[in-house]
Order: sequence, then C-alpha cells, then structure tokens
Amino acid sequence: MALWAGAIIGLSFIATPVKFQAPHLALPVALEVGRYTFGLFSNVELGFLIATVIAAVFAPPRRIAFLMLGAVAVLLLLERWWLLPELDARVSQILAGGAVTLTSSHWIYAVFDICKAALLIGGAISSYTSRH
Repeated sequence: MALWAGAIIGLSFIATPVKFQAPHLALPVALEVGRYTFGLFSNVELGFLIATVIAAVFAPPRRIAFLMLGAVAVLLLLERWWLLPELDARVSQILAGGAVTLTSSHWIYAVFDICKAALLIGGAISSYTSRH
C-alpha cells in the first residue's frame, strides 16, 4: 500500500506539475506524454490493486485497512472508466485546437488521487501497527 501511495504522489503531484513548468516542452507534447503516462499508470495501479488483494488473502488486514482498500478500488475504477476517458477526450480537443482550460474532471482526478494516497498510507499504517 505504501509503495502504491508513493507512486501516486510521485506521478500526480511531482512529475506531472513539473512537466508543465518545463520551458522548452511544447504543450501538445506535454499533453501527449500525460495521456500515455496516466493510461499506463492506470494499468500499474490495477496491478497494485490485484497484488494488494492477493496479499490480503494471505495476511488479512485489519477491517479498517480492508475498508480503505475498498474505497481506493472504487476511486481507481471511477478514474479508469469515467475520468480517464473524459480527460483523454479533452486532450484530443485541445490538440485539435480547442481552448486550454482546466475542467472539473481535472480537479476531480486530483482529489481522487489525494484521497487514494491518503487512504493507502492510512491502510499501510493500520496494517503495520496491527502486526507490531
């Protein structure tokens, strides 16, 4: 859970904002990189989810950690099947000459990632403290 949280923090809150501050990186290139990065990361997160569920079968977490993992799973699936397609369509619009504006989908995605990271850190702490 902690590794997954670190990956979210590293990608969503460090690498992505920095990418848009690079003075020589054209916006279309940054958007394409973001599109592919977040698409791939969604698959990585699905792998983290599967691995965490398998681990929970062999070392059942405390109920609170299990509930936190369930909430993370719901957020991940909403991102994957609702927000990412919506954001991908938005990138296509911008690349086709549409106006560059942040939509509510961007903010929702960021809030979901904040929630996922916080829940995963909480679940990791809960799992660790229940074993020690």
